[in-house]
Parts: sequence; C-alpha cells; structure tokens
Amino acid sequence: MATLLRFSRPWRSLALRPTRPSSLPSKFFSHRSVPPRPRVKPPPAALDRSDANHCVLYLLIGVNVTGYGYSIYLRQAAKQGDVQPFVHFIKNMTLNYNDFRAGYWWQALTCNYTHLEFTHAFCNLVTTYFIGQVLAAIPVITPGRFFVIAVCGGLGGSAVHLYNKHRLQAQHGTHDNSRALGFSGAVMSMSTVAACLAPRARMMLYGVIPIPLWALVAGYAAYDGYYFSDTTSRTTHAGHIGGFAFGLLYYVFGILRPRMGMRR
Repeated sequence: MATLLRFSRPWRSLALRPTRPSSLPSKFFSHRSVPPRPRVKPPPAALDRSDANHCVLYLLIGVNVTGYGYSIYLRQAAKQGDVQPFVHFIKNMTLNYNDFRAGYWWQALTCNYTHLEFTHAFCNLVTTYFIGQVLAAIPVITPGRFFVIAVCGGLGGSAVHLYNKHRLQAQHGTHDNSRALGFSGAVMSMSTVAACLAPRARMMLYGVIPIPLWALVAGYAAYDGYYFSDTTSRTTHAGHIGGFAFGLLYYVFGILRPRMGMRR
C-alpha cells in the first residue's frame, strides 16, 4: 500500500465530522471554497473519541519506529561481530512459512511491526499517518475498533500470505526461504475501512492527481490481486490482499450490520 501512497496526501475530507479542526492539519486538508455553514458544536464525547483514536494511531507508529530502531542497532552489532542477536531477531520478527509450521506462530503478529530498510519503514509509516488521520476522524470509529482494524488487519495479511506460500510450495515442491515483514497489511485494512466509511475523501496522488479514496484502494487491491501469485516480486501482494479482505469484512460485519441493527 505504501508504494502507491508514498507521494499521496489527503486533499480534503468529506463527511468526516465531528472532530476538532486541529486534528486534521490545514496543510493537508482544505475545504471547498463556499460560504461557511453554521454547524452544531460536536459533543465532547466525539472529541474525546477522536483524541483517543489518535493515541492509538501514534502508539502503532511508535511500535513500528521502535522495532525499526532496534533492527538498526542489531545490524550494527552484527557488523561488529555479534551476529547471533540479529539472527534471533530475524527468526522471531519476520514471517517464514516453514518456520511458522515448525512452531514459530508468533511470527504472524510480530512481522507486522518489523522493518529493515529505511524506505520501507518511511513509506509505510507516512501512509499510516495520513490514512490514520482520516480513519480517526470518523465518528463511528472508536479506539477499540481502530486497534482491531490495524492489528487484526495485519494478522489477516499474514494469514493470506501463509496460505499463498502453502499453495505455491505444494505446486512447485520447493522450499521457501523468503520472509515477510512490514505494516502494509495493516495499512491496507485501515485504508479499506476508511474508504468504505468515507469513499469521497480525496487523496492527491503523487501530490498532483486528485482521486477518491475508494478508487485508490480499489485500484491498489486490483493491482495486488493481479500479482497475487508472482514469485519474483519483493512485495508481499498476498499480505496486502489479506489486509484488504479483513478491512472489507470488518466494515460489513463489525460496523455496517451493527449499525443497521440499531436502526431497526
């Protein structure tokens, strides 16, 4: 997700109220040039929820930054001869299909908060920040929902990645040594829920092209679906599809259906 969105920025928000204006920085969001309309002051609970959502967002970013910083430290130690801690880190913090089958089940969770390259970490976390701003501003999103969307979206990405590796290994009969890592599955889940709840929210693709969030997410899901079985790509397309699938399912069964039940 970060590859396509790394030069994107939110252009304006539509139907994302109530929230405090300060929670959507003016340099990223602009309003339509129409006379202002009188608005009802948001209830304090809605403002408190937005603040709590941002706390969850910053916590997720902080965990990823910490993981990346620790990987830098261990890599430097390995260059100086202390290799074993870095090997242990890779074994426990990145996802490999054969390791997972051998009992390293926690890799499905920890791999989502691991980055080894600056560009990978930067693109994922910048995208997380911008998409998180949109998601945190939507009144129906609570801190608990925000946390579930991100964490379980990452687990969904790991699950689909493992399924794809199992399928490919059964077809070709080769031992897979690749390792998956990064926050992209969670980012895709967050983006999908945000696109479902605020489809008209616009992004500036590459800082130039305005595009609705729903079209951006749908286009990226189609791109990942096309390369789902590509064994030569360094991108874990299956993990992105897993995050997208979880976000869509969570929107339907975790947000849409409960709200419809309340209206009856």
